[in-house]
Amino acid sequence: MLNPFDTVYDIKKGEDRSYYKLLPLFIDDRVFPEHNVDLNIDRQNDYRQLWNAFEEEVKRLPNNHFTSQATSLLNLLKKYTWCIPSATNSMPDISLYDHLKTTAAIATCLYQSTEIEEFGSLPVSFDGLIQEEKERFVLLAGDFSGIQKFIYQLSSKGAAKTLKGRSFYLSLVQDVVIQKIKNIFEAEDAQILMSSGGRFQILLPNDSSKIELFKEFISKINLELRKEFESVLYLAIGIKAFRASQLLKDNGYSEAVKDAYKEVERDKNRKFAEVIDEQFFMLGEVSGTKSAQICHVTGIDLQDNQVAELVEEDMIISKSVEEQISLGRWLRDAKYIVKIQKSTGKKKNHEITPLSNFVSESDEDAITYRFCKSLTKEELKRMTKFEPVSDVIAINNTDFMSFSETGQHFSSSFMFYGAAWTPDEVSDEDKKEPKTVEFTDIAKDNANNLMAVVRLDIDSLGDLFRNGFNTSNSTNKYLGSISRYSNMSEKLDLFFSGYIHYLISEIYKSEKEFDQQLLSGSFTEDQPCQHIFPVYAGGDDVFIICRWDIAPQLAKRIHDDFKRFVNHHDKLSLSGGISVVSGKYPIHKAALEADEAEKKAKSLKKSEKADGKDALCMFGQAMSWKDFSLAESYVKQIITWQEQMKSRTILSFLRNLYAEYDDRFHFGRWRWRSAYQLKRIGKAYKNEEDMARFASWLFTGNLDNEGPERVEILKKNKEQKEQRNPELVDLTGFAVRWVQNLTRNKS
Repeated sequence: MLNPFDTVYDIKKGEDRSYYKLLPLFIDDRVFPEHNVDLNIDRQNDYRQLWNAFEEEVKRLPNNHFTSQATSLLNLLKKYTWCIPSATNSMPDISLYDHLKTTAAIATCLYQSTEIEEFGSLPVSFDGLIQEEKERFVLLAGDFSGIQKFIYQLSSKGAAKTLKGRSFYLSLVQDVVIQKIKNIFEAEDAQILMSSGGRFQILLPNDSSKIELFKEFISKINLELRKEFESVLYLAIGIKAFRASQLLKDNGYSEAVKDAYKEVERDKNRKFAEVIDEQFFMLGEVSGTKSAQICHVTGIDLQDNQVAELVEEDMIISKSVEEQISLGRWLRDAKYIVKIQKSTGKKKNHEITPLSNFVSESDEDAITYRFCKSLTKEELKRMTKFEPVSDVIAINNTDFMSFSETGQHFSSSFMFYGAAWTPDEVSDEDKKEPKTVEFTDIAKDNANNLMAVVRLDIDSLGDLFRNGFNTSNSTNKYLGSISRYSNMSEKLDLFFSGYIHYLISEIYKSEKEFDQQLLSGSFTEDQPCQHIFPVYAGGDDVFIICRWDIAPQLAKRIHDDFKRFVNHHDKLSLSGGISVVSGKYPIHKAALEADEAEKKAKSLKKSEKADGKDALCMFGQAMSWKDFSLAESYVKQIITWQEQMKSRTILSFLRNLYAEYDDRFHFGRWRWRSAYQLKRIGKAYKNEEDMARFASWLFTGNLDNEGPERVEILKKNKEQKEQRNPELVDLTGFAVRWVQNLTRNKS
């Protein structure tokens, strides 16, 4: 199958194209498409192997419950047809999986629309359906706002225990909402076109009575979110009705998506407007004001019935935070999630019921999630004998059909969870037993003990979906179909939810994956991954906490791997921000600083006429990824000279240069003073040739004939100065901070 990123904005040709291997879905190097593929080779054997493996697993599908069978089959199709082109006589860049999924969604909506009185039977021909004026479809878009504030508004105390569970809790809330929507519309999983990162899109029949039920449910859920989380979270929705012809119209589906999200944005600007009444403004109970009634993690005042206690940590927390801490612990070793249709979960069974106050014992929409570190057929049989199990989900494992049998009522599926990795527990010297890793443990390098918050996301993702498909193939047929949208969303989630977990948990087990010269400490007692704590990775963005010296190499590796994933497309890029702080620094402040750094990177322009982005900001300075590589070389050269001289003289020189340098006098005395000082250093340390070369770098602005192209020029004065091209001196402050942290406490 042709890499779908080879057909956005423009269609690549010949040797520039890349292709996926014909292999079952599994997270390893196969997720990256290959170049120089011989298209004339007969691949019947590859297809045959996929078919035979698919056929064996299909035999185990449940056959007495349609929804369970459909869900299991959909996951099997994803596993075996993710890399098979849906057609080879046209542009082969849409997977058979996404073609089948979206075709099933459209067919289901058409069938269900015939049962709606205002629509009735379908036209007798395809042409008749295309000419029909009736709007049989609706695209339902949902977006949770306030996610970042909800997740990161934590104190340092207990943040590491809470953060992962808090992040995953939101995905469970989203799943509960989607399950309810499916129940209202009698929809199947194939109709969920996208669900990731607090956003979802579902294709449904335009049934006005069910839409009203849906709106009533959303009002109730938002009231519950307001009550549970103090108005921080809100689910905004948008609904766009459209005709069948819009699915074939050039830019038609894109217009439907755009219109639906316009409604989402309007809803965000009118939060709780649908539920405001006299009761809404009535004063509630006064929260506790005693120290024993303030949550140590969120700082929220609690009612007496909201107070819980974390005995082993001597912490007062809310019951919801207690639940999130437990969830974070269960996620550490969880291999399976079992969904059970009941409204009360038991903590001893590692169960959680999101929004449990919102559902009643009799509510068939209630979902309890049980997290299992292992699961056998015998255990599952006992479970299903006494409880209504609806789905068994394998986490980051596509070998998910091991429990499936023809006579069962539950489905089998799999999910990619990008933040599944959690560092091992560490020993508690006081209590002589293991304890959950804290950020101070993540930061430990026996030198700086600093941690970093890394944030990365795709630049201009909205433009990709709005304008990336505004092209045509050799037959002038428009490429922006609903299946292509689904295909693109799936592939992006494959990288961020699937590959990022593999990178951290498997590849980063080895210290050899890092440039040793850019590490402030070794990993003699553990693996690099033990100093990496992913909070979120999915959709199109990443949030990771790690040891500070790992952060720049990790960010660059993710960027480089993403470029490889999209076949080095010049219009597809990542930008990121890194904040470097103490391990005890409040996480919400560190997250905010990383967010500001990311915004700074995205605002770095290529020229006066072109948006830049495709950049990284660290130590308060933004630069392109290419210039970041140049800064790496600069830093490594400084460290090499220090090691040769067995002195920090070069670092002291650069520190003084940065303090003295003034952009208003770019051609001022710093130049001749630097030449004089470097000549003296060269004589003193018998390294005149290198120091002369260094002086030429500073004078010419280039490092061995390679100069920075897009680096933020930090101004020390408010006085405006005419624009100039960046030079090596503009990287000096950045390099000084990096080098002094890397070489602190080193002989």
